[in-house]
Amino acid sequence: MREFDVNVFDAHIHTEFNGMPDNFSGIECSLASYKESIADIRFVGSLSDSASPSKEHGDLSQLGIYHCAVVQSLDYDFTSISQSLLSGEKLAIKINVGFIHRYASDDVFQPLYSLASLLKIPVMFHSGDPGWPHAKIKYADPVSLDEVAVDYPDVNFVLVHAGNPWFRSAAAVASKNTNVFLEGSSLIDGDLRTYSDERANRLISKPLSWILDYLGTSRKLIFGSGWPMVHLGSYIDAFSKGLPEEAWEDVFCNNALGLYGLRVAQGESARLVRMAKS
Repeated sequence: MREFDVNVFDAHIHTEFNGMPDNFSGIECSLASYKESIADIRFVGSLSDSASPSKEHGDLSQLGIYHCAVVQSLDYDFTSISQSLLSGEKLAIKINVGFIHRYASDDVFQPLYSLASLLKIPVMFHSGDPGWPHAKIKYADPVSLDEVAVDYPDVNFVLVHAGNPWFRSAAAVASKNTNVFLEGSSLIDGDLRTYSDERANRLISKPLSWILDYLGTSRKLIFGSGWPMVHLGSYIDAFSKGLPEEAWEDVFCNNALGLYGLRVAQGESARLVRMAKS
């Protein structure tokens, strides 16, 4: 393995911090476990898509952990979402299409896209296999997200999980639309230390390599892990093997910071601050 020495912003973690072991990896979902997982990484921050993040640990942004406003049902609270974005408590909107049985283009979501346009914040979609028997895959098909990207060209959209396993469809949508980005979390769930290198290569490294080759740029892909559903260190290892070394800084950090309006503070190692909206 080539030496890995770049800043890492993890664009997809879970922060319930309830102390329970994850069903896939067995890794404990706790703040102490999370701190241990990033101890040997040049970590600068992360984004949680937990609908119910822990409220017992104070302001997690002091630890570089930020949150998005998660939409997981049709009766979402628009006022609450607006307030959380305006206050800076949340950095983005995450819509769990697939789990919600409506296409992203449905009228019920249009107020959220208008809000995102007004506030200049990104909208994230679960894309690809939802991994839940009551979800309906057709609503999370990456191709179905193209319509919204076209209709709202001034909003940046992130296809979480990069459409897994429909990487070609997700890459086509991202290549066509300048405002669409791919995030590569949970391409395999579990502790990769227990998997063969061949399986990790087949399901993580090779698809990522193909995506970058197809897109022809490293500026449209962002790193996410899905922790604690994966072992962070081994996931970074498999992820990096799918990328040329010159793409690491963009994919593992810079692209996400630009999307979510963050930057590393000058003169202060690994501390993020919000960028002013223009």
